[in-house]
Amino acid sequence: MRRTGEAGFVLPFVAVCLTVLLGFAAMAIDVGYWEYQQREQQSATDAAALGGARQLLYDGCPDQSAATTAARTDASAAGYTNSSGVIASGGGGGNVTVTVVNPPSAGPYSGVNCAVDVTIKSSHVPSFLTRLFGFSNGTPETTHAVAALNANFNGCIYLLSATVSSIFNGDTVSSPGCGFYINDTATFNGDPTFDAPFIGYAGGAPTENGTTFTQASPQPMLAVSDPCPEIAGCSYLANNPPSTSNCSSATYNGGSSATIPAGCYSSLTINGVTNVTFATGQFVFNGSVTINGVQSVSSASGGVNFYVTANGTPPTFNGLSSVSLSPMTTGNYGGILYYQVPSNTQSPIFNGVSQSISGMIYAPGATAAVFNGTSGGYLVIVVGAATFNGSAAYDLASPPPNASIIQKAVLAQ
Repeated sequence: MRRTGEAGFVLPFVAVCLTVLLGFAAMAIDVGYWEYQQREQQSATDAAALGGARQLLYDGCPDQSAATTAARTDASAAGYTNSSGVIASGGGGGNVTVTVVNPPSAGPYSGVNCAVDVTIKSSHVPSFLTRLFGFSNGTPETTHAVAALNANFNGCIYLLSATVSSIFNGDTVSSPGCGFYINDTATFNGDPTFDAPFIGYAGGAPTENGTTFTQASPQPMLAVSDPCPEIAGCSYLANNPPSTSNCSSATYNGGSSATIPAGCYSSLTINGVTNVTFATGQFVFNGSVTINGVQSVSSASGGVNFYVTANGTPPTFNGLSSVSLSPMTTGNYGGILYYQVPSNTQSPIFNGVSQSISGMIYAPGATAAVFNGTSGGYLVIVVGAATFNGSAAYDLASPPPNASIIQKAVLAQ
């Protein structure tokens, strides 16, 4: 028997159930979309933080303006343009704010000059079916990332030529914290000990004649690229070559000592001077450089930068009893002892009996460079190929923490 009012009860009940089910379905669809957009926004935030940190490689730390411009550019490329009002396809809604702070003002990286803090906030990530239930303005989403420059101790010798091999000739190599990257192959000829955590080659297997490898033996690798773009001072010199419009000639003959002033030289001749000191500053060699009959060469306490143009001749420190050279530690090319433009294929020679050399020596076009030992602290050598002679021990000790001139940007938080 049908009871009075039964039909009137069932229909509203079904309507309520359908509404609830529709609400759950709408919520599931929109929440899934919001989670997707959150992942997209987090990826953009990570990219923005890394972009800001990478820019500090070239502009120095800290630099709020440079970090902000770079980070917002990378965020915009990912679809999150600061204060754009509307997000492009792949973004997450309008009213976007990209906040960049260098150095961060809070968190574990607070006050770290080479760290970049990025926050992206989208005020109205769109909603769809949940609009029917009062979520017409969507939902806000906030993502956060911190990237920082970390010292990269993985490499201190880069031999970039893919066609010219290098020679390690009876060396005692102490390089406990940084490795050797050889794009061709090499001969290890009677080296008593070779202490490095990594020795890689991209060409044929090296020739080993009686060498003892205490940490790692040579192993195959993919060819590496020029590290200059990742080194602030090197990158600066590559993009900002010094002027050669006011170069001069100078000659120094005889005497017990001479101090060579910094500047641009169309030619420099040093003959028979016992002790030569290069004054603090940058030396631009845009012509011939001749060093004969010299016993010792040193840099002033403030350090030097040697810059060899496409027309310049590398200074040759060959057979000297003492070579003591270090780079400037501050300024746009701090840490770079020697920079030779890549198109110049002449080879620098650091072949003194007693040497103390630190900083970076950069001559990627040189395939016959010569080095004869060093004990001057952290050294980075980037050449095409070289001969490393063994009359003195090489000491390529790791730099102090966070003091490497080779750095990379990594996500820190």
